[in-house]
Amino acid sequence: MNIISHLEIVKNSYRKLIGESLPLSSNMNLIEAFDECIFPIASHDNSDEPLFNYANKAALLLFKMTYEQMIGLPSKVSALSVNQEERSFLLKQVAEHGFIQHYQGKRVASDQSIFHIQDATVWNLMNLDQKFCGQAVIIFKVLP
Repeated sequence: MNIISHLEIVKNSYRKLIGESLPLSSNMNLIEAFDECIFPIASHDNSDEPLFNYANKAALLLFKMTYEQMIGLPSKVSALSVNQEERSFLLKQVAEHGFIQHYQGKRVASDQSIFHIQDATVWNLMNLDQKFCGQAVIIFKVLP
């Protein structure tokens, strides 16, 4: 799938499930709007061990990775090993309910520094055929 089609799914799934638009600039093309968003946005696919398949510039900065380092990486590496059960529970809740808002939790960057997500929304991604194709996150507040 090309990046524009994927970002359309991310944007449209958010609007359908949350009932509002992602905070993206309407004065830019879709790729630029996602990349220039001040909030980290990332997504993973729906494989048995989900792999990151998108991250905007803010997410790459937060996780201290390049696009090439992050894409294809198992999304579970973003959580501390002691938080894997919590992460699995979160993803299961999102899968069952469509989304979760105001999520809080600890995550780890590539240099092993830990940061605390204070407010995030995680939602299911549905393609044009309404088939589940992964999950995405937008992080509204982070503390060191």
